[in-house]
Amino acid sequence: MLQQTKVLIIGAGPTGLMAACQLRRQGIEPLIIDKKEGPVQESKAVVLHARSIEIYDQLGIANDALLKGEIVEKVQVIVKGKKVQEIPLQKIGEGASPFPFLLILEQSKNEELLYTHLQKLGGEVEWQTEMISILQEEATTIVGVKRGKETYDIKADFVIAADGAFSSVREALEIPFLANKYEQSFFLADTALNWKWGTDAFSIYISGQTFMALFPMQGKERFRVIGALPQEYKEQDPASFEELHPLIEKQLEIPVQFTDTSWFSVYRLRHRCLEKFRNGAVFFAGDAAHIHSPAGGHGMNTGLQDAYNLAWKIAMTVKGTGSDNLLHTYEQERLPFAKHLIASTDKLFGMLTSGNWFHRAFRLTILPFFLPVFIYFKKYRKRVFRALSQIGIKYINSDLTINRILQSLPIKAGEQFPYIITKDGTSVYHLMKASAFHALVFTTEESTLVKEMQELEAELGKIMQVHDFSEEEAVRARLKIKSNVVILVRPDHYIGLITDEGAKVVGDYLRRLAEEKKPEGILITKTHP
Repeated sequence: MLQQTKVLIIGAGPTGLMAACQLRRQGIEPLIIDKKEGPVQESKAVVLHARSIEIYDQLGIANDALLKGEIVEKVQVIVKGKKVQEIPLQKIGEGASPFPFLLILEQSKNEELLYTHLQKLGGEVEWQTEMISILQEEATTIVGVKRGKETYDIKADFVIAADGAFSSVREALEIPFLANKYEQSFFLADTALNWKWGTDAFSIYISGQTFMALFPMQGKERFRVIGALPQEYKEQDPASFEELHPLIEKQLEIPVQFTDTSWFSVYRLRHRCLEKFRNGAVFFAGDAAHIHSPAGGHGMNTGLQDAYNLAWKIAMTVKGTGSDNLLHTYEQERLPFAKHLIASTDKLFGMLTSGNWFHRAFRLTILPFFLPVFIYFKKYRKRVFRALSQIGIKYINSDLTINRILQSLPIKAGEQFPYIITKDGTSVYHLMKASAFHALVFTTEESTLVKEMQELEAELGKIMQVHDFSEEEAVRARLKIKSNVVILVRPDHYIGLITDEGAKVVGDYLRRLAEEKKPEGILITKTHP
């Protein structure tokens, strides 16, 4: 038996489900398979950052996520039993996002939410279906799968490998997944905790011997606890979280009481990242492409945003309005961020857990003094939030990024379009929910620019929507626009083009997306045993 599909997604975790939902909303019907029986039941990842909630909002499921999760509006830092800083997230994220907080929403709930939405869009997952081989040809890919006792082939134009850290696709294509030279060992537990610092804040606890991060979860006094694994278990994992209790209490140097642990796991993580996120028509996303420390809670969020970045580009290519040149920008944009994230989480986790005398002195003496001063200044507070929430990610060096404007603006192409409230009290993001390019047109005098852009919109079909912002004085003032300007916002809300040279430049930009280039390299046939 041979099935055919334009897009095959292998893996129905958060990354694969996000890709499927995004493709469905753009009129593409992908086939998605997973060897599991259904969505995971374990909590696993727990943090959903502001940028990911914005993506959920574009899908129309943000409110459902908020109802299912636990909103965390502040962070507290505790050093050797003394609270040295409390940081209200709403304050540092004010004006930067409609969701200036952390949302504790376990991976199981994210998968349930995305799976339900996929079904509402008419999609379904072929569960208990395992990839067993892959054959790449010049114009197509043949994937052999097994379901029960039945084996058959799926012919796909594009394959998204979202099958996790132990990716079968990566193994079948014999792609190296190189690790860093050292391991970081840590434990994770979902447990009840009795201590004196409350249950409504994301807490970072630092002592002379260890560090712990505590994420408040739904339920009385329940937390996701992440901490450095004691040296006593360097070679062998503890049998249970209860076995660790005495050592953790000793390292924390305070009395704590853990009870009713529902999930416990130990990770000896070696940070890994593919050198390329693409192999012919196969694209790697999420843990199949990169694995890093849990510091900051970015793992699941990064996978969601990989899928978000890739899906609209594949959709345009399937529809004939995009090309291989457009697909190339997925790796160009997401690979540098993945490497940056690995490097930064390495440094952060290492500094918080290292026994090195300098790192120990830094976290016990310098950090408690430095942090309050740093948070005091507004511009630094915003930088912290933008980094934590992932809304500060930039694609400045992407081939899709073009600035053709003489006047100086506080925004640039390659950045996410800022969160701004329009004159009718709604967010600009609300106007840009459709999966299309959005042309925001600003005119300061009688001009034919709006008419020219509307004519271009009619010519290009559904690829672009035009929004006349000539009367949006608050938006104009925020962006310091002084003359006729078009800001072209991509389907993922990143600015692709800023120009004051008229509609022709916008038309040339969008038409160029469909220009073909010769695929690089030779595709090699590989089979997974």
